[in-house]
Amino acid sequence: MAVRDDRELLTDRQLTTLAGEAAFGRGREYYREGMVTRWSWQGATISADVEGSQPYRVQLRVSQRGLDGSCNCPASEGIDFCKHCVAVAMAYRAEQAEQWRLAEGDATDRVHAYLQQMSRDSLIESLQSLIESDPTLYQQWSMRADAVLGGVDHKALKKRITAAFPINRNLFRYGQVRAYFAAAEPVVDQLTEQIPQLPADKALKLADYALARLDRALQSIDDSGGFRFHCEEVLQTLHVKVVGQQDWPAEKRATYLFELAFGDTHECYAAIPDAYTEALGVAGLEAYHACLQGVWDALPPLPANADWSQRFYYMRLRDPLIKRAEAAGDLPAILALYEKTASDEKDCLDAAKACLAHGDWARLEQWLARVPATRSPWADERQRLAIRLRLHRGEPEAAAELQWQCYQATKRLEDYRYLLELAETQELTVDYRQGVHDWLTERLNQTNPPTLFDAPWPANCLLEIYLLDSRLDEARALCDEHKVASGLLYQLAQALDPEQGLPLYKRLVRHCVQQTNNQAYRQAIAWLQELHGRLKTAADQQAFKTLVAELRAEFKQKRNFIKWLNEAFAL
Repeated sequence: MAVRDDRELLTDRQLTTLAGEAAFGRGREYYREGMVTRWSWQGATISADVEGSQPYRVQLRVSQRGLDGSCNCPASEGIDFCKHCVAVAMAYRAEQAEQWRLAEGDATDRVHAYLQQMSRDSLIESLQSLIESDPTLYQQWSMRADAVLGGVDHKALKKRITAAFPINRNLFRYGQVRAYFAAAEPVVDQLTEQIPQLPADKALKLADYALARLDRALQSIDDSGGFRFHCEEVLQTLHVKVVGQQDWPAEKRATYLFELAFGDTHECYAAIPDAYTEALGVAGLEAYHACLQGVWDALPPLPANADWSQRFYYMRLRDPLIKRAEAAGDLPAILALYEKTASDEKDCLDAAKACLAHGDWARLEQWLARVPATRSPWADERQRLAIRLRLHRGEPEAAAELQWQCYQATKRLEDYRYLLELAETQELTVDYRQGVHDWLTERLNQTNPPTLFDAPWPANCLLEIYLLDSRLDEARALCDEHKVASGLLYQLAQALDPEQGLPLYKRLVRHCVQQTNNQAYRQAIAWLQELHGRLKTAADQQAFKTLVAELRAEFKQKRNFIKWLNEAFAL
């Protein structure tokens, strides 16, 4: 249906002519104050109520002959065009202007304009038909209706939760799992509005049930894509909210959360107690920690041969208590907690770190002595703490020797740099720079021959050091004789001038193309473009053309690479 253009009939001048200046002014005030209510139009007739000393009913009729109106107020007596008619005409005029704007807009605007012209009954009929055709929409709107019309019932909501998370579905494909949770999300979102309206105890039972139901459903769903995250987060937030609504003493609130935290479904809930700090309050948080402490105190020391599940149980009890002790700056309490799990060398190291953070060097040494000085996943951490301890004692030579051992174990550039820093700041006589170089050089030819483009670690470590010290000639010589990691080779190619760097870029490009995949081909083209952009002399340009020609000849069977090479560097 086309939008009517009645703008010429609804100008201020036309309305003033119909109503008179005084009535026009009062009608404009009514319109600006939002006094026009319950208005609609059907065909050429506009109907509305105008609030005043009492509501008055207005009817306007628009035709090609002009605008006419009537009102049941005393001033109009159903005949004259009064101030109420002016207010309704202005409201209609504003609506028409919006309709014209929407009609000239995009598809969304035109649909909006069309919907605004539909009668209330037609809109209801169309919307209801749309809702009933989609089971998900039907469930969502049904829940909204219950909420608005006072039909919220915990039994009905429980049935909706059950229906939202069907179990034993054995879903493993991304598309299936995505569709499963897409159907559940509208129901879950609506639950956040409805469940809090119930009595607090029933609301909590439903929140618990919803999380348990989701957990049970996930037992037969492979959600490696994370499609459950929205439902999970919304339900966890809802649970935190309803826990805060319980009229419980602090001890009961703490006990309830403690039982959840250490129950079979603890992974369903938000982090306890951190997510529930506000719901617990100060007294509740103290009571929760008291629950932890009571169970912790009753436990025996962690056995040295404890399995992961037993150790994990100890950690979950201990870590919140350590966090509280750290916040209070209570080192004795922290160390007392670690004492119970000191059969684990990682915990001894963590206790030593706590001593370091509090500047307690004597206790640091005691805890460090409990960590075996053998190669283990924690050996490097132990070594670094021992270095700090030697420096504190005023033993820089011993500290540097430990750092040298640390570099030999890790071969990390940052450990090399710290070794040199120690030697310089402590004014040591040992030349560790030369020592590291000699140690790596000795090992260059002692490793197994490299395969493909993988490099033995001595060559990579030496190249890192040469790049750090800007020893570019030595770096080039090393790369001429040994294979090195592509990332380091690229750093050297960038550091050299184009003439020297061109052979290195050639090595990088050849390695990429030999991988025979489009991503590697594009990386090779990008490196060539980078090199081309750096060329300055005619000799460099000619060398580059020769390189491109060689690549075309060598890799003529790599169709995609040759296509992109030709596009980037026209023949």
